[in-house]
Amino acid sequence: MLNHLRHKYLLHGSLLWVLILLLLGASPEAQATHIRAGDITAKRDTTPNPNPRRFFFTMIIYTNHLSQAEDPEVTIYPGVGTTSIIVPRKSVTPINSETDREVFEWEYTYPSDGTYTTYWVGENRDNNILNMAAPSDQRSFFISTTIDINALRGFNSTPVLTVEPIDDAAMFRKFVHNPGAYDADGDSLSFKLVAPRYRDPSGAITVVPGYRHPDQVANCRTSDDSGPAFFRLDPITGQLTWDAPCLAGRYNIAFVVEEWRRGPNGGAVKIGEVVRDMRINVEENENRPPVLEPKDTCVVAGTTLRGIVRATDPDGDLINLTVAGSGIVPPATFEQRTNNPGSATGLFIWNTECADVRRSPYQVIFRAEDVRPQGDKRLADLQPWNITVIGPAPENLDATSADRNVTLTWNSYTCQNADKIRIYRREGPSNFVPDYCQTGVPASTGYVLIGEVDAGETTFFDDDPNLKAGVEYCYIIYATFPAPGRGESLASLEVCVVIDQDIPYLTNVTVDETSTTNGRITVKWTQPIDVEKLTPPLEYRLYRKVGMEAGNGFTEVKRTRNMADTTFVDRNLNTVENAYRYRLEFYRSPAPGGQPTLLRDSAEASSVYLNLTPAEGEAKEVALNWTYNVPWKNEVLQHYIYRQATGGEFVLIDSVSATATSGSYTDRGTFNGEELVRGQEYCYYVVTAGTYQVKGIPEPLLNYSQRVCVTLPKLICPPELSIQQLDCNAFNQNPTEPPYQNVLNWVPNITGDCTDEIAYYTVYFKPTLDAEYTPLDTTTETTYTHSGLETFAGCYVVTATDVNGRESAFSNEVCNDNCISFILPNIITPNGDNLNDVFRPKVRAFIRSMRFRVYNRWGVQVYDGGTITQGEGRYINWPGVDNDGNRLTDGTYYYEAEVEFYTLDPAKARATYKGWVEIVR
Repeated sequence: MLNHLRHKYLLHGSLLWVLILLLLGASPEAQATHIRAGDITAKRDTTPNPNPRRFFFTMIIYTNHLSQAEDPEVTIYPGVGTTSIIVPRKSVTPINSETDREVFEWEYTYPSDGTYTTYWVGENRDNNILNMAAPSDQRSFFISTTIDINALRGFNSTPVLTVEPIDDAAMFRKFVHNPGAYDADGDSLSFKLVAPRYRDPSGAITVVPGYRHPDQVANCRTSDDSGPAFFRLDPITGQLTWDAPCLAGRYNIAFVVEEWRRGPNGGAVKIGEVVRDMRINVEENENRPPVLEPKDTCVVAGTTLRGIVRATDPDGDLINLTVAGSGIVPPATFEQRTNNPGSATGLFIWNTECADVRRSPYQVIFRAEDVRPQGDKRLADLQPWNITVIGPAPENLDATSADRNVTLTWNSYTCQNADKIRIYRREGPSNFVPDYCQTGVPASTGYVLIGEVDAGETTFFDDDPNLKAGVEYCYIIYATFPAPGRGESLASLEVCVVIDQDIPYLTNVTVDETSTTNGRITVKWTQPIDVEKLTPPLEYRLYRKVGMEAGNGFTEVKRTRNMADTTFVDRNLNTVENAYRYRLEFYRSPAPGGQPTLLRDSAEASSVYLNLTPAEGEAKEVALNWTYNVPWKNEVLQHYIYRQATGGEFVLIDSVSATATSGSYTDRGTFNGEELVRGQEYCYYVVTAGTYQVKGIPEPLLNYSQRVCVTLPKLICPPELSIQQLDCNAFNQNPTEPPYQNVLNWVPNITGDCTDEIAYYTVYFKPTLDAEYTPLDTTTETTYTHSGLETFAGCYVVTATDVNGRESAFSNEVCNDNCISFILPNIITPNGDNLNDVFRPKVRAFIRSMRFRVYNRWGVQVYDGGTITQGEGRYINWPGVDNDGNRLTDGTYYYEAEVEFYTLDPAKARATYKGWVEIVR
């Protein structure tokens, strides 16, 4: 496949290249053109007493070595009004037999803070650029750099691009390139493609005419022939990939390297950019480039990074490994260690320091170039290696508790250039251990930032008034570094401490007896662990209020100075309808022998309150919901569900997880495969299981809800409905006048799971098929006569409602329709003998409206009765007259009758009848 593509595109490319040369009338070297690539970068003032608005600029351009054009000096526009400066060339160096590297340097001090774009326009570009409109050598060459000067943001230099912007690609091979951008200030960089620009005849800077990305010049395919060729620039790494060129020639592209720094509100702010215009030369080459193994990593500041760089060559060539671009070589070093046919390795060594810590990674660009015989074109692979330097973790974090406060201490932080130590806290341990290269404390750990201190500090005092006695609190800290790098360290090891254990802990508020008058709840608490540290006498005071929520309304129910007396049984309660909340207060004396008047601690906990909801509809299930408000953790352990069927024992049917304040469970009767039975009573209680997760406090803390019973209701089933059908044959033979009636009968469905406790039935009616059902009447009987009707048409359903007000679904639907019979005579004798004097249908029932018109034999309308909806006019009753009531002469006439009927189906309600009638007197 590759050879096929090569042959096709080589033929196409060669013809196109020859055509371009013929149109231009000259070879590339014969043109007086020369500019191939270039960029401008700026470095901040680093002299003693630096000026933040003074910058040192470097412009490097790459020109045609064979051109006669020269650039001994250039005109630079620093972006201040129409100001321009003349800059002499510093040096010119050939980089190969075709291209020179020209360097220009100057300095400029800006008058004030602001955003400034420094640019250069050179005449002319190189010729025969395939992805620009010809003649490309008649276009100027534009490059620029933008700096944002802000005294509040500090000093800043633009990114530097360390890899030269001249590169070679082979037809049908994937091409990669990386500019090797780095920022000395540690600012973040991003990359994006832009169209090359020039100065048009009007003087405006605009896009070069006819510019296309290189992959849009020819219909190329990827190197593996998996799809159309593509040309991409990675916005994070700056890696440029063209997979794959198929047309030989010269291509120019441009891209922007943007520089970002964290702003005062935490967001990223763009503070500068560099625009590079670069050249890619595509040639036919049977050679295949080497392949580097990309490798990203991180390193803790103060340690040595030793990384092995590997490359292979598919043609078995020797490989030269080099650092193509980096901001850290030196002090980092790179040395090729092995070079065997088809493979090579190199050793990268970097002795990192605390000053190297920053959020953005350092990027080292490695280049692997094959070694080819004299005269062969060499190919290379460039790959970035991103290295993030992070701070070491703070060491020996410790926590001690006294008087409801916590004091943290740690070793003096290793990196003197750190900015802050950030302190995080959570309840209970998380067992968080940072992953390799994971800095800071992720939110997923449950830790919350509670403060920060300068990096030189080694203590933190946590006196948060919300700290709760007896709760275990855990802490983690890490270091942050200042702008512009803004790096972070690994987190410290987690350390935990329990707040004040010299207090009692409420452990139980459990329902022992369920009753409206003789309910009983047992309240328990622990004896303080370090009670001997407190001044006696000591005293417990227990209070109670109705309801679960906190607030006023507590009544004292127990007081004792016996520290071993930690149980109270509360009697004569209404545990059926109420939950109860208890408050335990613990007092100590201000001085030995005094009265216990100083409140040492208080805690509140409620009983567990259970609600049951039997399911409506077909499902045989009961929903359980229980709530509580307690200081211990009920969300850690499983809660237990107990059920009792009528006459049986309570059995454990399941266990579930719950939340800090509630739990829920749906009993679907799956325990032991026993299905719940409708009409049977079931009773339930729930046992919650909690823990303080505090050493020395027993667990699980088991607390019972009250017992609640419910009868799984039987279904309210719809009856089976029938209707007395209209006999149309009998009706047409002996039609009757309204009012009519429909007679309904139904059979109740009260067997099996269906309840027999029916209170009444509801009859619903709709007059047509497309209408909605509306209630017609209610009855306790199983028959109903819908009377006083002008028409039989209509549909019915019936529902049953039980003694609890539950209404069933609709019954089956039954309908009656009218007997539509419309027969018109062919002769009338309007002579006054009351026999056949008028024209009317032989069966005239169920007509809603009528419009009747008569025409003579020449088609002239002689009579129009209009649309009639009431009275005898609905039945025509035409006596053979014209519109003025004059008698028509005897003869044959033609009629048209538009009729609307009362009928069930609206689609069949209208009909038109046409025919003839003879008038004979």
